[in-house]
Amino acid sequence: MNSRHGHEMRFGVLGPVEVLRDNVALELGPRQRRLLLVRLLIEDGRPVSQDTLLNDLWPTDRPTGAASSVRAHVSRLRAALDPVRQGLLVSGPSGYALKVPREARDTTLFEEAVGRARDALRGRQLTIARQEIDAALALWRGEALAEAGEHAFAIRERARLDAALDDAKELRATILVQQGETELAIDVAEGLVLKAPLRETSWALLMRALYAAGRPVEALKQYERFRDMLATELGLDPS
Repeated sequence: MNSRHGHEMRFGVLGPVEVLRDNVALELGPRQRRLLLVRLLIEDGRPVSQDTLLNDLWPTDRPTGAASSVRAHVSRLRAALDPVRQGLLVSGPSGYALKVPREARDTTLFEEAVGRARDALRGRQLTIARQEIDAALALWRGEALAEAGEHAFAIRERARLDAALDDAKELRATILVQQGETELAIDVAEGLVLKAPLRETSWALLMRALYAAGRPVEALKQYERFRDMLATELGLDPS
């Protein structure tokens, strides 16, 4: 995001929340202020009422003076993010809204890089596909929306981002197999099935990588393992 004053800002939630101005991290203040920033970022420019913020930031044991605390956090966050008053963090009758362009978000950069990797793979441009997927995964600095923890307002977005990360890792494993780097592909696929034991696509990738590595017996054993697990847990057969 390039401002009229020439500063570039980036907003990151693929890990602990961060804001960079000209690649320098801004001081965002205490945890509740960072949590407020996450809450506004999730809303993607839509206003969030003060009552909603109070409920989201303090789902239990709301302190006396919480409303004043929200106003103070908004004021200090605005001073940190928007010192020349360019309308980044705005308030109105409907509440507070953070107007961040899509291109200034790490989630957008991640999704676009994954899309380019998919396009390159379809075009058999394996080197470009590998570069793009590695760049996408490098944007992750830890758990998405880390400050939000198990706050209810973040659960859906965390689940969406976690699923997108698994999809990206599966894409990377596919690219690695096609590049002949089968052992590395096996490592990626093994990590995926450990994280999500019932995710069929990850098991299929693991079997394919083992077979491509010249280990067909192990690939068959993994198939039998997954089939037994699926039958036990869900009463289903692999598709």
